[in-house]
Amino acid sequence: MSDEPAGGRGPLWRGVVAVAATYGYFLLFAEFAFLALARAGLPGEPAVRVVMGALGAGGVAGSALALWRFGPEHFRRRLVGSYLACAVAAAFAPFATGQAGLALVAAGIGLALGWNTVTLASGLRALLPAGRLGLGAGLGTGLAYAACNVPVLFLASAQVQTWAVVVLAVLAALVVAGVRPVWTAPAPAVGRWPVARWVGAFLALVWLDSAAFYIIQQTPGLRGATWGEGHLWANALMHLGAAVAAGALLDRGALRGLVGVAWLALAVACLALGSATPWSPARFFYTGGVSLYSAALVYFAARDGRPAIAAAVFAIAGWVGSALGIGMAQDLHGIPWPFVLASGAGLLLCLWPRRRAAVALLALGVFLPKPLRAEASDPLVAQGREVYIAEGCIHCHSQYIRPGVAADVERWGPARPLAALLAEAPPLPGNRRQGPDLANVGNRRYPEWNRVHLQKPRALSPGSRMPAYAHLFADGDGRGEALVAYLASLGADTLTERWEMIARWQPDPTVPAISARAAARLFERHCVACHGSDGQGQGPLAGKFTLPPPNWLRDEWRRAPGGDETLLARLIKFGAPGTAMAGHETLSDAEIAGLVRHVKSLHR
Repeated sequence: MSDEPAGGRGPLWRGVVAVAATYGYFLLFAEFAFLALARAGLPGEPAVRVVMGALGAGGVAGSALALWRFGPEHFRRRLVGSYLACAVAAAFAPFATGQAGLALVAAGIGLALGWNTVTLASGLRALLPAGRLGLGAGLGTGLAYAACNVPVLFLASAQVQTWAVVVLAVLAALVVAGVRPVWTAPAPAVGRWPVARWVGAFLALVWLDSAAFYIIQQTPGLRGATWGEGHLWANALMHLGAAVAAGALLDRGALRGLVGVAWLALAVACLALGSATPWSPARFFYTGGVSLYSAALVYFAARDGRPAIAAAVFAIAGWVGSALGIGMAQDLHGIPWPFVLASGAGLLLCLWPRRRAAVALLALGVFLPKPLRAEASDPLVAQGREVYIAEGCIHCHSQYIRPGVAADVERWGPARPLAALLAEAPPLPGNRRQGPDLANVGNRRYPEWNRVHLQKPRALSPGSRMPAYAHLFADGDGRGEALVAYLASLGADTLTERWEMIARWQPDPTVPAISARAAARLFERHCVACHGSDGQGQGPLAGKFTLPPPNWLRDEWRRAPGGDETLLARLIKFGAPGTAMAGHETLSDAEIAGLVRHVKSLHR
């Protein structure tokens, strides 16, 4: 099986624009904006599943349509038509109502996008210079991912994102309309059985990616740590760099090796989703792995210029693989580690069928004891636990939330079974609770906040009796960072449950807010250190954090569009995931309501 590069003739930029437009439409609209529109217009998740199922079915049908109708003599006209169909389908989305209406629009979106992807891949060689198919696929893919991570676009409303892709699709149609493709007739590079193996390999990658994407999207803590405002530019650069590097390697015949590296990166990211390891470093494995395999997928689908290969890749690996990954995440709320290893074994068997490594990897996954894997995965957490014990944190902080005590669960998060606590060596329930319970502190406080609080507790918590532990962070002393890592690990297994509870919480509307004067005093005590007294985000601690507080006199609302009071109340009560904005769990509903009004009065 040859991995030699292929290509046709044509200006590089037109092919790059075409790939970027197709990927951008899928990423920004089909994955984000349309899903947000569906959730806003439907009563619950079961109805959303029906609508997204219609999207997938439309995608498979569109792929089949493109296969049936493709012909070199009609390529340009049909590619232009597919972009215009994508634009029209997206334009209908904001006006669709009800499950039936949204499902119909979803099917139209899938049909147009499936038609577009297969048509583009089947003729992409004719749009790019000879020997530059990989670079064109990689650069187009990277630009699409990078553009979708630009904050002004990523943080825009679903309606704005929708109209942005309408414009994008129309512009792509205009660019493609000016193309004069020159066709070559390459000999098929891959036979039927190897094609099936490649489709299986890409199916495994899309499955992993889709499952991880859904879990991150549905878990506010992970969503903030992955796609928080402070991470978007870094994500954009990572996506672009990885995709362009992938394109250069693809033009040098490194397809199989690149796909293997992409799987390793996604496997690390997927395993990190269920571990005690903080997610933020793992997001680079996710973003890098996604860009690597996405560029490879476009390259493989387009390499031979055969519509049957493109249709198989996008219909089976793309649409079916995405549905399988999301379905697994919805049903299991995670990615089982045996599945990650089995997918790797399957990928090895598909791409290196004569190697025994696949069998060895699968055997390793089956026989390796799970507790050993967890313990070896992050020695820093284990060291931090020892620091926690040695510094006497157990004398003031509990790690036991009383089951059935509503105040405990609301403030500190879901309770763990007593048996799980007692199984730890040693158990750390705490001697008394003078400070907050820490059983779930990892999903209540960001590591940056904990780091500052450990060194200057009263700067963040006025009146706190907690001693300062700045000495643990002295140069050459790793105990402080180990303790931060341990605290970040607490509550990793309750993250989803915690944030689902927060999404349901709202203050009691019958409780009157405290007075404006009392709210101002409360703001001075709890908020000024970061936000400043006038809300300009220039408090004495503002510079300590990666994502600085917003300037309410200038910036739009970051996490509460239009100043929605319920969302503001949740932010004040429970904090903002992925940022150093901590919650104020002990405040009453009256105090929260007063702070909401005070914050809104500072916003211009």
